[in-house]
Amino acid sequence: MQAIKVLRAVRQKEQDNDEVKYSDYDIVSAINEIIRYLNISLVHKDSEFLRRSKDYDERELNAAIDAENEANKETEGYESKAHEDFARKGVELPEGFLSLVSVQRGGDYYDLHPATSLARLQDGNYVLFGGRLYVKHPGFRLNYLGGVTEIADVSKDSIDLPDVFFDTVVKMARLVLNNGDADTLTQAVSAAVDSLIPRRRLSHVRSRMPFLM
Repeated sequence: MQAIKVLRAVRQKEQDNDEVKYSDYDIVSAINEIIRYLNISLVHKDSEFLRRSKDYDERELNAAIDAENEANKETEGYESKAHEDFARKGVELPEGFLSLVSVQRGGDYYDLHPATSLARLQDGNYVLFGGRLYVKHPGFRLNYLGGVTEIADVSKDSIDLPDVFFDTVVKMARLVLNNGDADTLTQAVSAAVDSLIPRRRLSHVRSRMPFLM
């Protein structure tokens, strides 16, 4: 959903189309506060709306480093870049990372298993440590829950949520603007998320049949 449309909807609902009551900064701050509440609520519910994936390939990265080093070897003051090493140096977690879902081996996407420490990192293992991910394999896919990014430029940015959240974001932003307290906001956002998140993961569960003894 476009951030500017959310802002305009908030103004319209607040009857502030002349921009007298609230500045753009006030409304954007309120929307960003709601985004933070939504992130917390959605991650606690393991919502698929926050599911992200990112692929890493040590061989591709090192080939690019070799090409860059070769192209700049005659450049005065240029310092050659060292190769990446996923097991020894790790990789930085993606921006917005909130929670790990799984790490899969590249190619066949076999699930890798967590090791107890860096010292025990073996083939087929990974360790999440100090904001970096260490993997004993040259290629892998990181599946994770990533937070919705806050608005920086209201005229250009989008909010990475389905349009079904539009009315919720508008309503909750108005609650912030009208000095809603933290407990009220937490309960309101949680209730809104409960009404919106899909329950497909539980749709196959069979209910127990009642029996008379």
